[in-house]
Amino acid sequence: MKNKLYRKLFLYFVSIIVLTSLLIGIVTYTRSSAELDRQLDRHMSQIVQNALNHTDLYIKSYDRTMISLLTNRELKKFVDLPNPADHYEYYHISSTIKDTVFRPLMERGPELLTMYLLSYNGHATYSFGSDFTAPVFSAEEKAKQLTDLRNTTKDESGLMIHTESIIPGRSGSVVRMTRLIKGLSSTAEKGVLAMEVRSQELSSLWKGIDLGERGYFYIADASGHVVYQPEGLEHEASSPAEDPKLTAAIMGADEESFKYTTADGEQRVFMTRMSPYSGWRLVASLPLEEWRKPIASIRSTVWTIGLISLIAACLLAYRFTRSITQPIQTIIRGMRQTEQGRWIPLELPKREDELTEMMQRYNLMVTRLSELIERVYETELQQQKTIIERQKAEFQALQLQINPHFMYNTLETIVCYAEVEGSSEITEMVSSLGFMMRYSLLTSLEEITVANELKHVLNYMTIMKHRHDLEFDLRVEVPHELLLYKMVRLTLQPLIENAFQHAFPDGIEALQYIIIAAGCDDDSFWVSVRDNGIGMTDEQLREVAARLSYEYDHVNHVPESSLNLSGTGGIGLLNVHRRIQLVFGESYGLRVTSAGEGTGTTIRMVMPCPPRV
Repeated sequence: MKNKLYRKLFLYFVSIIVLTSLLIGIVTYTRSSAELDRQLDRHMSQIVQNALNHTDLYIKSYDRTMISLLTNRELKKFVDLPNPADHYEYYHISSTIKDTVFRPLMERGPELLTMYLLSYNGHATYSFGSDFTAPVFSAEEKAKQLTDLRNTTKDESGLMIHTESIIPGRSGSVVRMTRLIKGLSSTAEKGVLAMEVRSQELSSLWKGIDLGERGYFYIADASGHVVYQPEGLEHEASSPAEDPKLTAAIMGADEESFKYTTADGEQRVFMTRMSPYSGWRLVASLPLEEWRKPIASIRSTVWTIGLISLIAACLLAYRFTRSITQPIQTIIRGMRQTEQGRWIPLELPKREDELTEMMQRYNLMVTRLSELIERVYETELQQQKTIIERQKAEFQALQLQINPHFMYNTLETIVCYAEVEGSSEITEMVSSLGFMMRYSLLTSLEEITVANELKHVLNYMTIMKHRHDLEFDLRVEVPHELLLYKMVRLTLQPLIENAFQHAFPDGIEALQYIIIAAGCDDDSFWVSVRDNGIGMTDEQLREVAARLSYEYDHVNHVPESSLNLSGTGGIGLLNVHRRIQLVFGESYGLRVTSAGEGTGTTIRMVMPCPPRV
């Protein structure tokens, strides 16, 4: 199987080289069309230059008219008028200009839309064509018009050409020519003279230009705004108004033609020339298809061959890529299956090479790993079962460690009552004892509610009342909302019994009491048993802490929160402590505190805040 992949790669690379050589031949052939392109470029350049010359002659005719007006005495007197001016003098000069200067020119040239003169002193006079209602401009509008004209007019009194208009809605459809005018009193410029001409009038100059069926040309000013374009071009994707990138390319073009792909995907050839007189650009455009039409048939044949070669190269490249990537992808899919725990061997292809060998070795690895993981899983499962059985046995052993001494004393008391007097106390004690024994013998419930534990304690206290012939003061201070919280069964009564045995060693007296309380701190739920017995010294608390495996803080008399029971001893507190840990975890259990001798002792069972049952 060695080197087969190498031979396959070599064969594919030879095929690619052959195809590349074929493509180089095609590119070499296309260069033969370059000479024809240059001839067409010269022909189109002559057309554009001739059209541009005609346009300059048209503009110059209007410019000569404006130059003749710059020496008109009435126009000079108008721009010399002070602000404020005499109303009669202003009206007389303005009317004279309209009647004797502007109107005759507009009658001789119907293409003239507007002629107007604005002085730097804020005066203005206008003359409009007969087909348009003359608007009335406010002083603010006149000031804005003067500012715009001064910003767009040369300081050297040269001609400036733009497509803006003072009439709203006409900008872009007119050609505005402006010149600065001087007054009679000085040689400084005193105002701006302007005339607006219909841009469509320019189209008569270029009707004889033939650029083919789909060729066109248009004129743009120095800012790139269209001055003239054929009808319908504004909706084409190749229109400069529709394509800002085309406008930028034209404004940055030199004397050479350039190709551009329009927004609709059509390739066109553009050629532009700028007039040094007006600053306009005349742009001509032909579809690239018509530009190279003479050699289209030959080129189509060449491109057909090139396309067939390209398809063949793509098929070979596809087969080559697939032969490499398909086995790798199969291995990747197998790895994903392995990540999800499904150890499935790969299906081997019907060939022999390095990739097939890789897949074979992957299948061998998957088989061995599957066997090892299965062994590890079985071992861990067996260990978990052993741990669970051990904990269950330990829990049951601890739960069965019930001190028989109390039961014996109780039975002995009942016998005494039965021998001395026939009393109802016997019934009450036996009933309470029956409830206690039934409750303690339950094995199906490891967790019980606080209310059930309190009921068990009350049965215990009933028996204690008859044993000691004294109604003991047992106070229950458990909020009603905590009565349904869970706790470990048979944990509260042993704490009460522990208080009777150790807190009151000299017997029960009338002033002695035990308080059962409960509450929640952060994420912990606790039930405490507090007495007013003899209390505990620091040394005794340390001994209890050592047996319950936590450190005792002798300053604050508060034990640490982290417990890890490992000591042995009596079956009372240790039994309760261990069973709480087995049910809720090692961080829970008993906490014993005392303020000193004679101050009583508090034993608190700490458990997690459980949901209500």
